[in-house]
Amino acid sequence: MPLALKSLTLAAIAACVAAQSTNVTSSAANATGAAPVVVNVDHPTLYAILSVLALLYIFLGLAIVCDDYLVPAIETLCEKLKIPEEAAGASFLAFGSAAPEILLNAVATAEGKLESMESSLSAILGSAIIAFALIPALCSLVSPTTLTISWGPMIRDSVVYILSLGTLVYVMQDSVVDTTQSALLVAVYVGYMLVIYVPIWFRAEDPNRHDEFVTPAPDHMVDSALAPHHPLLPTTVQPAAYGATEVSDAPAENESACLEVTRQVVDVLSRPFRILFAYTLPECNVDAPTRSYYGFTLVLSIVYVALFSAAALYCTRLLTASLHLSTEVAGVTLLALGSQIPDTIASVALARAGHADAAVCNAIGSQVINVTLGSGLPWFIYNLFHGDIQMPYAQETLLYQLLAVIIAAYLLLNLRGVFCACCTKSKGFFVGLSARDGIALLVLYVAVNIWLMIKL
Repeated sequence: MPLALKSLTLAAIAACVAAQSTNVTSSAANATGAAPVVVNVDHPTLYAILSVLALLYIFLGLAIVCDDYLVPAIETLCEKLKIPEEAAGASFLAFGSAAPEILLNAVATAEGKLESMESSLSAILGSAIIAFALIPALCSLVSPTTLTISWGPMIRDSVVYILSLGTLVYVMQDSVVDTTQSALLVAVYVGYMLVIYVPIWFRAEDPNRHDEFVTPAPDHMVDSALAPHHPLLPTTVQPAAYGATEVSDAPAENESACLEVTRQVVDVLSRPFRILFAYTLPECNVDAPTRSYYGFTLVLSIVYVALFSAAALYCTRLLTASLHLSTEVAGVTLLALGSQIPDTIASVALARAGHADAAVCNAIGSQVINVTLGSGLPWFIYNLFHGDIQMPYAQETLLYQLLAVIIAAYLLLNLRGVFCACCTKSKGFFVGLSARDGIALLVLYVAVNIWLMIKL
């Protein structure tokens, strides 16, 4: 269900773009002097359609390699290193969840092309809109009850995320990113890690100490789609088409025939990727005989994600060139939507199983690493070897408008859950999002995308 919804949303966005921009010539070279993408001016719509189809297929491969190989390899690494679950979730596993955004920006920075960096930065901001609007909306709509959110992890991740956004605005204000500024973004993430590690250290000193900032693990069995984000959860593997997530306490008998056809189509489309990965990437699942080769799987999975990111950037440039579309809009819609497939699948599956707290915190927590490491780490490495980065954001007003939208979605998500809700019988929990709140968030997300299409 989540993957099918993603694909339909991407197709709808692409159709809106194509409807507005059918007779456009190719774009010029960007401000950094990079060569423009050559597009046949006689068939711009054909190039646009092919680009969108290619992006959809790239996103499918990206989701498969992240969920089925990269994150299990990272889980195995954390297990071998005996890293506590909370720390692993915020560090190594967070990298696996945010790998598309991190490597997308890394590839764009390495290319040195302004349009690529604008697209990747917009994708990071667009991911935040999805995390604060679309994912909670879907979670609230599929959840059997009103979402309840634990205030401790929510406040912790929210404060760090607001600090991360403020740091990003500070770094981008003069359109020049130097070593100190990029290191500052990375330092915010290091501080976030300390916030998580300190309670772990105190709990090790005093086993009876209760820490409200640790999210309680769900006690129901769910399928493997949740394992990347919750490594110690017991899981059951149920073969199905990719994206056809099944939860043990939410059977799929009532699903429509249309959804079943969609699953079969996705299964057929994903077979080339599965064959490729089966012959090149050793499996790292718990019972896999090749689990000891997790290091090789980890490295090669990152290579695959980098290749997919480079291909996605090229297709995005081809799309913007053929339709004369702003690179920022392409990044904040198509690239962001595609890179959030793994998080959306996991969060919706958690919400459907009744684990609303984990579902929402999973979506919000991943955005901290997107902003700090996703942008700061590639920039810092580039600064060390090549000096300052000249990155005049072509749509400076868009940057602040997107931040305003993110804050609006964030307030809608949190005000009801933290400030306006009634405390339930469970200590530390608040009545969170209802279906009505989910509809409001969904309307906000759709309105933002329509506004972007019309304005830019």
